Amino acid sequence: MPANSTKTLLASLLGAATLVRLSLGYIFFGFHTGDDVEILQEGFLRALGWPYRPWEIRNLLVPDALVAPAVWLASALGVTSTRTLVWLASLPFVLLASVNVLLVFLLARRWLEREGPALLAAALYACHWIPLGYGSTVYPRTVSTTCILLAALLLGERDGGRWREALAGGVLAVAFAVRYSEGIFLLPAFVALWLRGGSVPRRIGRCAVLLGGFLAFALLTVGLVDGLTWGHPFSSLAAFTRYTLVDRRSSSLVVSQPWYWFFWRLPKWLPITLLPFLWRARRVPGAARAALFLVLPLLALSGIHHKELRYLQGILPFVALLAAAGAWSWWESGRKRLTVAFCALSLLLGLKGIGFLRDKSMAAVQASQALAKVAQHQSVALSQAWAYGGNLYLRPAVSVFDLPVTEKDLRSVLGKVQWVALYEKDLRSSPELGALLKQRGFVAGGEHRWGRSRPVILFAAPQSGVISTRTTPGLTMPRARAAP
Repeated sequence: MPANSTKTLLASLLGAATLVRLSLGYIFFGFHTGDDVEILQEGFLRALGWPYRPWEIRNLLVPDALVAPAVWLASALGVTSTRTLVWLASLPFVLLASVNVLLVFLLARRWLEREGPALLAAALYACHWIPLGYGSTVYPRTVSTTCILLAALLLGERDGGRWREALAGGVLAVAFAVRYSEGIFLLPAFVALWLRGGSVPRRIGRCAVLLGGFLAFALLTVGLVDGLTWGHPFSSLAAFTRYTLVDRRSSSLVVSQPWYWFFWRLPKWLPITLLPFLWRARRVPGAARAALFLVLPLLALSGIHHKELRYLQGILPFVALLAAAGAWSWWESGRKRLTVAFCALSLLLGLKGIGFLRDKSMAAVQASQALAKVAQHQSVALSQAWAYGGNLYLRPAVSVFDLPVTEKDLRSVLGKVQWVALYEKDLRSSPELGALLKQRGFVAGGEHRWGRSRPVILFAAPQSGVISTRTTPGLTMPRARAAP
């Protein structure tokens, strides 16, 4: 059992991290890339019956099991504000993000057999911008990271019995269902079991049990879930394989990056002050297992054609664990002041990237809230409809056209819609868009700004009833309209 002082510090860390994530989710109420909107729309479909057609490559376990119950319960308790419902839908993810911090502590204590480096590992992980920022949203890799850490804990016992190996495979299958790319964590799990020693048949047996647990749970988390939601077992897995691995496509504007992209972007996701600690960790007993869960998945992710920094969420706990092991070794070697300085700088640098939340689509959500008041039973054309929340704020009574920003595409929909919403940046870079709207009789009907979020301009057709509203934030907090 941890010492009382360790329990107090750990509880304080967990409480502070949870409160920060709750605050981040409430303040930065926009959307990031559209993946978050997909998950929310599916959850609202299950909970409230709002119409939505999920993307066929998605396994729907997370939105159906986590988002939908939270939305249904909040709605049953009388919550009607879409913004509040969206925020409450993130609560399961916020809580799991805190569970991940606790699991990092437990895993580090088991592997390093010391409470000091375990607490440091938890702090380094909790203060990293990727798990901290994405843990305030409904992005699913928070959930898969929980499963990966549980699997690593189960495999941490040298003679834990076959049930642990089977269960480790099972929770890795859940991570795989959450995001199929997380199947790469089978690699370090197999290697860790093989390196445990014993005869070749015994090693093969351990790996077979792990694989058996993975396949058995995959039949439920992918086969059964897809059968219930898509009508065919493993339907989303087959579609994902075709889309990503066969056709090598991506929903992002940048489809492919070079294999070294994660290493080139290393200062963005790894505080450089941790590098001496990571190098030192090679001397620490127990650190080799953590290195497996860092190096092998990182190499596998580097071989995938499309890359995002958020894909690294599953390896960051092991980065923190290795860095803490190296830091503690430095401390014990007498470099105490240098260790403290590097750890403090690492915590600050780890937080540096949290500013990505300011780029979420708060201004577009404000525009969507304004439209919801005046565009019922009308049609709207939105540049990047996901930024406005799809039909979350506009509700099913508003017909939404997702508008690629070219003059040709805009011309093709103007006769069908009463409202158009465009980014101010697009209007500046393509003046012909504004000229076309003016030619067709559309007039500016609202301007929405929120910090660093991309400003949005609303245009109204003559017959729509123009709203006159401008929302501009103060220094830190927006003067946003109330959500519908």
